[in-house]
Amino acid sequence: MRRLFFLSLFFLASATVFAQTGGTTPPAQEKKVTPKKKGPKKDGFIYREESEADTVVPYAKVAKEDVAYTKRIWREIDLRDRGNSILASPKVNILNTIYKALAAGELDLYSSEDEDFQGEPLSQTKGNDPNATNSSAVDTAFLGVNPGTSEINRANNEFFAASFTTLRIKEDWILDIKRGIFEPRIVGIAPVRIDVKTQTDNNGNPVLDPTTNAPRADTLRTVAGWLYFDDLREILVKTKVANDNNDNSGINFDDVFTRRLFYSNIVKQSNSADNRIEDYLSNSKERLLEAERIKKIMADFEQGLWEY
Repeated sequence: MRRLFFLSLFFLASATVFAQTGGTTPPAQEKKVTPKKKGPKKDGFIYREESEADTVVPYAKVAKEDVAYTKRIWREIDLRDRGNSILASPKVNILNTIYKALAAGELDLYSSEDEDFQGEPLSQTKGNDPNATNSSAVDTAFLGVNPGTSEINRANNEFFAASFTTLRIKEDWILDIKRGIFEPRIVGIAPVRIDVKTQTDNNGNPVLDPTTNAPRADTLRTVAGWLYFDDLREILVKTKVANDNNDNSGINFDDVFTRRLFYSNIVKQSNSADNRIEDYLSNSKERLLEAERIKKIMADFEQGLWEY
């Protein structure tokens, strides 16, 4: 009986509501549609594309009369070294960063022979001949020519990782007696490209290997050109490195060089004969030992400055 009583109350309440609404069902409210935002999307939650950290921090000024000692050093950074992996990451590659700046006309490339930056930079003007490859002198010097197709190599991270294994650095170590500091100042950087050249005879025919019957080839290390470091810093400071520990570390390529976050070997020091280490030492192990000896001489010189 109680169950029938409650059912009767329910039907009575429903009939009352139906009568009050005029016997019609109330219309459903329309769902508000939010318009989609137009334009490029932000890939992540860090929206600041440029900040104060993206500007170059200038070196401390050094007066000529305060420089008591200088030593010019050439060193090479092996991009295959695990310690230098942040420079050659497939995600953010320093060679790709440099080439994009060259292609956009934001950076000058000097000839491989113009290590002192005294001549005119290589032309960035593209050719007008529709039948020729639309490339500039910068493209030819930096990318090199594919021996198989006789065309300029394509600029992509795969090519840069395979063909550029070394960065050559020219720097001055300066003793500033006013500030009491012995520090390096990078002058220029030169990417070194690996080129494969097929051996030919006097008639221009390929020389075949008798065991494999394949053309013999020589591996050449070619300096793509020299980049003035003060100009290059304006490009490097705007590109963050790929960091395994923190995606928002804030470290850029300029930090890698100015804070010396790389591994390298000395290949030459200023000398009267202008010899490189490889010019008077042929054994690779002996060259490494000579590089360490030069490092120790400089370290001992700095340490001796503060001993009394």
